[in-house]
Amino acid sequence: MSIKPRIENPAQYLPVVNEIAAAVNKVNAAGVLPATTVGLVQLRVGQLLGESYFTARQYGASEDTPERLGAVATWRTSPLFTDAERAALALAEAVHTPNPTGERVSDELVDEARKHLSEEEIVVLIGVLGQIGFFIPLALIGAPKVGVALHEQWVR
Repeated sequence: MSIKPRIENPAQYLPVVNEIAAAVNKVNAAGVLPATTVGLVQLRVGQLLGESYFTARQYGASEDTPERLGAVATWRTSPLFTDAERAALALAEAVHTPNPTGERVSDELVDEARKHLSEEEIVVLIGVLGQIGFFIPLALIGAPKVGVALHEQWVR
């Protein structure tokens, strides 16, 4: 893996990318979901993708404890997470993990999530997952630098 980005400043070729990024970054602007929950979901998706850009950003930016961040990969058996966090992580995994035997997100999974998350929280979580979805191709194909300021990510 290269330590230089594969693309230099994608916005120079697609100027609307900055507008889209600014818009999708507002999905939880009202704080409907706790920032820690959003961070846990983003970290888990990064782990599922095997993408250091997402995981390093969460480790660096999170206000969560090192113990909880370290336990995200094993959230199902860890006692460190709330039921609402578990519901969010379960939905994030279902969306981002192929299921060869059926649908990714079952009615039962959504019904279980509804026990711990309000309808509004579920919709905002959908927005958070969409936000991550926007950045996935940029990260996987463009390979921005990890662990640097945002304005330095795309500098070769």
